[in-house]
Amino acid sequence: MTPSKPKPIPNPRRLLILTPTSHSTTTIPPFLLSLTGSPVLDPQSESPSFAGYTTHPPLVLENKYYKASVPIWVDEIPLPIPSSPHSSSSPLETLAEEKKPGEENGKEDKEIETETLTPETWKSEFSGSEARVVRDAVGGVIICIRNEGLDPGVGSDTGTEDLPEWRGLRAFLEAVGGVKGVMDEERGGLGDVLGLVVLVGRESAGSADDDGGEKTFSVPWWEDRLFDLGLVGFEVVSWDPRENKKEVRDHFGEYQGMRRIREILETHEWDSSSGDLADGGDLEADELERHLLEDGFNLEVNELEREMVGLRFAMENGEDMGDLGGDDEMRVESMEALMLRMKAIKDMSDELPENERKRFAAKAVRDIMKEL
Repeated sequence: MTPSKPKPIPNPRRLLILTPTSHSTTTIPPFLLSLTGSPVLDPQSESPSFAGYTTHPPLVLENKYYKASVPIWVDEIPLPIPSSPHSSSSPLETLAEEKKPGEENGKEDKEIETETLTPETWKSEFSGSEARVVRDAVGGVIICIRNEGLDPGVGSDTGTEDLPEWRGLRAFLEAVGGVKGVMDEERGGLGDVLGLVVLVGRESAGSADDDGGEKTFSVPWWEDRLFDLGLVGFEVVSWDPRENKKEVRDHFGEYQGMRRIREILETHEWDSSSGDLADGGDLEADELERHLLEDGFNLEVNELEREMVGLRFAMENGEDMGDLGGDDEMRVESMEALMLRMKAIKDMSDELPENERKRFAAKAVRDIMKEL
């Protein structure tokens, strides 16, 4: 039996890679080279910026189910700590090409731009309604953090919380987690956004915490910090560029480093069509789904029920609806159960936004039609 070929994904969602500005030059070039096999073009300026970097070759992913060339978007966010500021453009200006003309007062514009370069304002901009098209295009978020630069000499979590670098990273992580939360909510649990934190550099040999638990800045330590910050759905992986060709396993036998990162990316669903699989499914179900997405909940419940009844009988291989056999009693009971299920779908979706409500109904009806 000939094995089936992986299905190509023609328009995959994007991979968004984020890093603090002060970490970008030491994390992004080696990470992209190892991940994609393509080096970052040599920057022309002495202070290179990866804000709005979208010209890197795509990430080629393939497993036995699909193959895709995932476009990569990179952005950097300055940490809110005293440092030499980077001059970088807004990610939405770069991706959506919304630059405004008439920049006469250069000094004043630079001051305004510097004011916007904070995790909180980045979150506000990326969470806004104008950025919806950008969020819809993102299928996964990777956070790259330089783990070696953090001071492991502090012996307790209390001391760690006082580090300026950690306070900046905390604000950065909260901002990224907030934007990912918006994307997850907008998709209603359909096509969840991948979340991954990559600790670049050798895993810190910091001291244990007050309870004798995880070492400071180790993977378990970061996992606990993300949980405390409310960042759910993020996996933490440590990756050392100097050990790029080594395949390391943990005590559970699971791969670590870049091998693990690629495993996570390859098992994610990058299709942007929200589960619209070209599997030769029933055309009637496809048509009903399309109809519901267009005006589904503008219909009253009884109209929606009539759509379902008509569709059900149309699938009876052309049987005469007026000539029911002896099992019409069972048929009526099945229809009544179907109507109750349709009403339950409406009740469950009443609290959703209109756009998500329609999509929820369409998916639910499609599932029913598969059962039929």
